[in-house]
Amino acid sequence: MKTFLITILFLTIFTNCSTNNAFSHFNMDQDEAKSEDSFQSSKIFNNKENEGILSIIYLNRVLPEEYNDKEYFYVYLYTKNDTEKVNFFLNDIEAIETTKLKPQNKFSDLTSFDGDWQRYYLVIFKKQERSVLKLEAKTLQGSSRKMIFIKD
Repeated sequence: MKTFLITILFLTIFTNCSTNNAFSHFNMDQDEAKSEDSFQSSKIFNNKENEGILSIIYLNRVLPEEYNDKEYFYVYLYTKNDTEKVNFFLNDIEAIETTKLKPQNKFSDLTSFDGDWQRYYLVIFKKQERSVLKLEAKTLQGSSRKMIFIKD
């Protein structure tokens, strides 16, 4: 009888947990959940000093029906010097287009964060044949680590 009750208790606990996943307890739509899965962040360093923070979402993975002919990234960043130019590189090749966006833009709903003090960009690269994408941001003062995105 004791074994039977313990077995029923474990089955009840595991059965209740099986319908939940990491996003079950958050109020996210499907695109926002995908963007959290495709989100990476890095600090921008000048020697050992932190110069800024860079956050990136790989749009090809989040919105594949709209973004599939090139490599698209939604980037938002903060740098101590907000007028400093930032260049983006994918697998050591510079972006073909970098469009500055307003803080409230068509990608704002993909994140739970927006601030007027950050800069927002849509960064576009030529289509890559490689399945591993390494994105890096460089300023005159420093650079981010290479962030790795895996293509589907």
